[in-house]
Order: sequence, then structure tokens, then C-alpha cells
Amino acid sequence: MSGWLRSLKDEVRYAEWSREALGRCMQVRAHLARGPKRMAFLARAVSLCDREPAWRGIMKDLRSASTGADAGVWREALLERSRLPGIIRKQPLLTRSVILKEPRANGEKGVLLTYFEYNLARLLTLSKEDLAWLSAHYEILFAASWCPTDYALLGLAAESLPDGLWVQPANDRERDRITAVHPKIRCLPGLACDWVDPVFYQQAKPWGERRVDILMVANWGAFKRHWDFFGALTKLPPDWRIVLVGQNEGRNTAATIRNLAGEMGVPQELEIHESLPIDEVTALQCDSRISLVISRREGGCVAVVESLFAGCATAVRSDACIGSAAHINARTGMLLRPGRIAEDLSELMSRGPGLDSAAWAVENVSSQVTLEKIQAAIRTSAVGQGRPWTGDLAQPHWRPYPVLVNAEDRERLRPAYQELHERFPSVIPRDLLESSCR
Repeated sequence: MSGWLRSLKDEVRYAEWSREALGRCMQVRAHLARGPKRMAFLARAVSLCDREPAWRGIMKDLRSASTGADAGVWREALLERSRLPGIIRKQPLLTRSVILKEPRANGEKGVLLTYFEYNLARLLTLSKEDLAWLSAHYEILFAASWCPTDYALLGLAAESLPDGLWVQPANDRERDRITAVHPKIRCLPGLACDWVDPVFYQQAKPWGERRVDILMVANWGAFKRHWDFFGALTKLPPDWRIVLVGQNEGRNTAATIRNLAGEMGVPQELEIHESLPIDEVTALQCDSRISLVISRREGGCVAVVESLFAGCATAVRSDACIGSAAHINARTGMLLRPGRIAEDLSELMSRGPGLDSAAWAVENVSSQVTLEKIQAAIRTSAVGQGRPWTGDLAQPHWRPYPVLVNAEDRERLRPAYQELHERFPSVIPRDLLESSCR
């Protein structure tokens, strides 16, 4: 594919104007439909429109429809979308979820944190009676994996959970849209990527001892836009050490990436690693000067947060809709200008020794800081509703998915895991406590 055609397709796919145009088309189709199809079109339309005037108008239609003739059809609306139902049919059991607190006496709720949209969907397959029990005994926390998240799924959660849902968004830009879905949908502080534990990054090397010039941790999918990085590499020193870490995504493999680099004339000898264990990825991050993410749209992107803790000078495109781009500042890295990426990477390389990204990350976005913020929000809500709060939340971190940090917490909470499995064996696996981080 020629460079200009690749750039044109990229612009049409990601530009705000093209997404909004498609969203408006969905809104028109919604007005011509009824029932579940109408709600599915409106949910999709909201997700496509980033500008406030556009999404607020569509959200008004969505709220009106969900409380009018189309009330109670969110489950069917979700089934209009093939992706989530297909995933659930293939694997109905919950993954990547942790209990942070067990239910206690006198109506004190436990706390269940679940990550990825498909896991929230799995929970919502439970019966109305089961969801009523779950909502009465647990605060349900959902960490979104993408921006935009699935608005049909949020509509179903509001419809199905009597006490509603807490959402930790992937991107701060989405907070207003998420809470506008329904009064029972509330946002948590922090981002869904802000659960990294600094303890794993103590091996980070001083800038002058790092052996990798630029590291890119990204699967081989087209949305990761390796071609944009490769275009910049053709303008950078050929002796720079460039390392790529990824895994297969659809039809794209490491061979796809090598062929693309050859096609574009990348002068550096690329070092490509596939499906590395998390500890090996961490070692590379702690040995890299610059860590780069070149996507234009994804979720929180935990690779950015990990890179900060590793002390990398971290780079993200300035026009990227990526939650952790909010963490790029004068202490942590640089927002790269489209069309000037090579120049900006050269400048970042010169500025790198003066940055202190690891210290900034520890102060602002560690798993410990995130838990404190979330606990304060949930405790305040519980006390405001007249419910007791006699115990704090257990500490989780992402490695790379949720796991409880302390062995004492895991043993204390084991009976709560067992109870959920016995009540809901079709959704809660027997080994969720051990398997949540896989």
C-alpha cells in the first residue's frame, strides 16, 4: 500500500469529523428503527461522537428512548452487536476480576472489580434475581478497557443492577458521556490503566546505562500504526537500537511487521520480540531511553503507565485519544506532533536525562494512589447512604491483569470467592482468585 493511501485511510478512520459523520448516520438510522435496533444504533452513535454538542444531542435521544416505549430492551440491543455475545458464548466464565472486599454485617457491601467490557457482559447474563442479590451485596466496579466503552452495555447495567454501577473510564474525556447514560452509572476517580505497582520497576537503570534507544510495546494490530513509527525511523540515526515487543492480532504477525519495515526502508536493524512474559517486558522497559505509543485511539494503554514507572521518556501522539496521554507532561515525556515525529523523538532523546517520569508516576498514578482515591469515593457514598464502613479494600495491581497483592488478603477473601462461585457457577469460575491475572 502506498504511503499516501495509508495516510488517507488512517485519517478517514480516526478523524473527529469522519467519526461524527458516521455517528450522525447511526442517529438517523435509529429514528427509522424501533426497539432493540433503535437502542443499538443510538448507543453506537454516542460512542462515535467526541464533540460535546453532538454526543449530548444523541444522548438525549438515548435517554428518552430508554425510559419510553423502548424501555427494558437493552439486553436485546446488546445482542444486536455480534462481538460481546460471541465472546461470551465461547467463554462464559468471568476472568480478570478481583474481590476487593467481602460483604459484612448490617448491610455493609463488598466490592467486586471487573476489567474489560466482556467481563461486565458476563456478569450481566445472570438472572434478574441473581443480579438483585449481587447488587445488594456488592458494589460493582467496572474498569473500561477501551475509549469509547460500550454504551449498550452501560444501559443494560443501569437496567439490570438495582444499585447501579461504578465505572473507571479508560479516558477522562469520556466521563461526562458515561455519567449521562443514567443516574445509576457513576464514575470512579483515576483511569483504568492506573493500577501499576512501582515495586516491579526497582531494576530501572540510569539513563546513561540504558541500552535500548526506542522501545515500542504494542501488538501487531493495524490500529497500533507501526507504519507511522517506521516512517519516522527513516529520518533517525541508523545505529539507534530499536526494540519492538508484540503479539499476533488477527492476521498480523511479527512477519507482517518485518515486511512492513522492509517495504518502508527502515534503516535500523529492528529487534522484534513476540509474546514475552511480563517480567521480560518490564526488564526491557527498565533498559530503554524512550518508550513510544503511536496509536491514535485505544483505551487507557497500560504500556504508557508501565513505561513511566520504568523511568522512560515516554512519547504519545498529540492527537491520540488514549487515556494515559493525560500523564505526558514536562516531567514525563512528550506529545509528538503529527508529521514531525522524527524531529520530536530527536528532541526527546536530548531531553531524556532531565526527566523524572518514575517519580511523577509514583506520586500520581500508582496502584496505591489509585486505590486510596477509589476507596474514598466508595466509602463516602456508603456513609452518605447510611450504610456502615468497617473495613478497607484489599490492594490489587495489574500484572498485567488484576491480582491481589497480599497473601493475607487472598486468604481472607477466599470464602467470598467461594460463595460467589457456589451461587453463580455458570459465570464465576472456581479458581477466579488464582486465574484473574491470566
